[in-house]
Amino acid sequence: MKNKKRSTKAFAKKQVRLAIVAIVLLLIFVFVYVISNQPMWGERTPAEKPAARPEATVFDIEGQLTFTDAEGAAITTIYIEIADDEYSRERGMMYRHYIPDTVGMLFIFPDEARRWFWMHDTPSSLDIMYADGERQITRIIENAVPYSDESMPSGDPAKYVIEVQAGFAARHQIQQGHRFSWFSF
Repeated sequence: MKNKKRSTKAFAKKQVRLAIVAIVLLLIFVFVYVISNQPMWGERTPAEKPAARPEATVFDIEGQLTFTDAEGAAITTIYIEIADDEYSRERGMMYRHYIPDTVGMLFIFPDEARRWFWMHDTPSSLDIMYADGERQITRIIENAVPYSDESMPSGDPAKYVIEVQAGFAARHQIQQGHRFSWFSF
């Protein structure tokens, strides 16, 4: 009978020791979890909250451009970045994720010739307006597809090209035959 009591006492002591070790390990685990604030197994980390709007892209504002109708009445005015050398014309609106409605780019070429534009590395949809040497808009390509390598020709010879946010031409009712004037700061 004494043997049975001893084995029961020894078994009870082992259970108490195991319980204490389990509690200590559990407390260490909880402490490490709380301190490190790391997710536990199977937990999902919350997704990052999307920004309210994309970050503004930096533009080098160099002037203003005013669109006019066939009678010469002003339609709207935008601030422009000017692309008048080979490098800036080639880069254009590439890598611009956000284009405000009040900003555009004016491409100036040394001569009047047929032009082809594309949307390679351009993440924002654009309206592209070709204009002749008299600053008359000869063709408008609306809502050009971002990142597209499709060539968009001017049709008629063009000396100027204006790129603005997609939908700009429709919102301001800019059409072929309208003109523009511009000045640099």
